[in-house]
Formats: sequence, C-alpha cells, structure tokens
Amino acid sequence: MPSSESKNIFWAKTVFLGFIIAAYFCLPGVQQFAYDGFSYLRSRDFEGLRQFILAYGFWAPLTSIALMTLQSLVPLVPGVIITITNAWIFGWKYGAFYSWTGALLGAALDFGIARWYGRPVVERFVSIRYLNLTDAFFKRHGVMAIFITRLTPIIPFKVISYGAGLTKLTLCQFAIATAIGQTPAILLYSVLGQNLFHNFKSVAAITSILIVAGSLVYYYREDIERYFIPAKEK
Repeated sequence: MPSSESKNIFWAKTVFLGFIIAAYFCLPGVQQFAYDGFSYLRSRDFEGLRQFILAYGFWAPLTSIALMTLQSLVPLVPGVIITITNAWIFGWKYGAFYSWTGALLGAALDFGIARWYGRPVVERFVSIRYLNLTDAFFKRHGVMAIFITRLTPIIPFKVISYGAGLTKLTLCQFAIATAIGQTPAILLYSVLGQNLFHNFKSVAAITSILIVAGSLVYYYREDIERYFIPAKEK
C-alpha cells in the first residue's frame, strides 16, 4: 500500500502538471507567445525574432530568457538562434548572460521533468534509441559526460538534459557541469551575434571550433578528471 509520502508526491506532480496545462490553455497570450517565438526559431528568422523580443519593451530581457527556457522542451528548435539574436539586441555581454541564464534554466527544467516524472514521460520527448545511448555514455563518464556534451553544440541539449535526469547525478552536479560547459559556446556565438554575422556559414565555423574543443576534452578526459576530481570522490 502506498505511503502517505508517496501519495503526497503523486498529488504534487499531478497538481504541478495541471497548473502548467491550465496556464498554457487559459492564460491570455501564452499560446500565441509560444507559437510566434517557436515559429521564428524554426524558420531561422533572426530579424523576426529580434522584432518579437523587442516588442516586449522593458520586459525584453525576460522575454528572451523565457523563450530560451521554453525551447528546451521542444525537439528540433535551435536555441543558438536566440543566443545570436540576444547579442544583436543587447550586446554580447548582456546577450550572453541572458542566453546563459535561459539555457541553464531550460536544462534544469528538462532534468527536473525526467527526475520527477521518470522514463515513460521522457520517452514522449526523446527517442528510446537516443536515451539508450545517453544511458551508456553517462554510465561510462558520469558528470564529465555533461561537460563534454555541453561543449559540443551539435549534440542536442535536450537529449542530454532529459537523459541526465534519469541517472544518479544530482541536480547540483548537473547544473555546475552545464553552467561551465555551455559557457564557451554561448560566448562565441554571442560575439558572432554582436558583429551582425547572422548567417549559417559563420555559425558553422564557430560550431566546428567547438566540436574540435569538445573532441580534445573527450580525448583528455581522464587527465581532466584526475585534476579536478579528488581520488576519494571517484
């Protein structure tokens, strides 16, 4: 028979999920915000996204953070478009900060969904094949797997975040590895955005550099682990 604690957790999950669904369908403008924002992201429309964010005036920074957070839930929606557009709007320093904050919140949200609702729910967002691959990768490399994949932007953040939530990694470990690992990419793409190189040739060049960096980290991962992780913690 389920304990009272289990029942409380079940009802907390149910109420939280119900609140999110109700907010999406009942609050004015929420559906339109998500539809318009994701449309600009899917079409890679930098100018349209820029005008969309600026339309919120004083709330533009929070708008960009919210959009970056929400896009983490949706497959095949590229967050790098927001990063470049944020730098175009706010300058690379503030733009990078807003993008970094939104990406971290989005990753934590994905992690929390996986940790709280479990694999059956995650499988509705991520292919079982990809989850099996992340299971093996996390089992072999632990927290270093987070850092390596964050550094390499061709690996979908969403898959890693959901996959990490199904492991024994703590939220703190996940958040620290994500915060550090995503920083180089966000900074580079932000500098790219401020200088108005809003095209995919420039994005491809930066991505190639990050792939090389991620490959080097992966190759020297054992040396990095020995340096940063005390022997007693291994």
